[in-house]
Amino acid sequence: MVQNRSSMRYTFVMSRQEQDRQMAIDLRSDFVARPTAKMVEAMAEAANRPTGFGLREDQTVARLERLAAETLGKADALYVPTCTMANQIAIHLHCRPGENFLTEADAHVVTSEAAALVPDDAQRARIAMVLQENTHVCSGGRVLTYEQMAAITELARARAVPVHLDGSRIFNAAIALARPASDLAALADSISFSLNKGLGAPLGAILAGPKALIAEAVRVQQMFGGGWRPAGIPAAAGIVALETMIDRLEEDHRHARQLADGLAAITGLAFDAPAESNIVLVRPTVMEVEPLAAALAEQDILALPFGRCLRLVTHHEVTATVVAKTLAAFRAVLAGGDNSA
Repeated sequence: MVQNRSSMRYTFVMSRQEQDRQMAIDLRSDFVARPTAKMVEAMAEAANRPTGFGLREDQTVARLERLAAETLGKADALYVPTCTMANQIAIHLHCRPGENFLTEADAHVVTSEAAALVPDDAQRARIAMVLQENTHVCSGGRVLTYEQMAAITELARARAVPVHLDGSRIFNAAIALARPASDLAALADSISFSLNKGLGAPLGAILAGPKALIAEAVRVQQMFGGGWRPAGIPAAAGIVALETMIDRLEEDHRHARQLADGLAAITGLAFDAPAESNIVLVRPTVMEVEPLAAALAEQDILALPFGRCLRLVTHHEVTATVVAKTLAAFRAVLAGGDNSA
């Protein structure tokens, strides 16, 4: 990216072809995907617009927050740096000090956010919030059905306990269930989602809920050091993500299924769960996970060691050709075959 100091305008000078020659196939997560050309254009335009000075004064951020709230059927939304921060803000708002929230033992908020402690006497602990996660990352992107979510929400609401939905990849869940994301969001009092995972924006997340909760969330966001300014440039990419990237998630799911089907035909690999969204967890049975990941990296395929499994995540830069090359690399490593696609 080059800045013309005389006009204070920004231009991106490296072509996608030049970038492609420098990069391996990265399947460790969907947040590694580069922003689309429309996102880059929107960010460049936002860089040349005036920015707001105070919190939530930037018009691009305000537009993103309105769009996110409308998409989820919520009254208001807040743009924050990460989905972890969105979840932590929700926990802080729903739970007072000394209170507990109920979630699965392997929920992302437990395994990756250091947010949950098991009380000494769980039966006597006051539960101030129930947290659901959809899609469920630790189980390989498994999708909770609407009925499963509704049953949990019904139990919580019968006891006047608020529900927060960690929907980091909620649009993947919605596509898999063939339902609008607003249907799933309606089962929660607050919801978070990532803009930089399946949707492909470079960074950012959303916390959505009632106006009173989001107004208080602004204070907590600032307390957590998340009151970023100016934020219009990445917010512009977030708008493009919500406008253009949701429906195409089915393509990512299709590539994940193709990848899983191809891996299932390779000797030395096993599966503990099907590929229901854009995440594939494959378990090697003839070698350890770390050496397999290292050998694949030598073939320019980056996969993430994930317990006993390797995790591969499809995203908008994954094509049928990428799937074929990935399968060829696995065959070459596990069977000593030709890795040409």
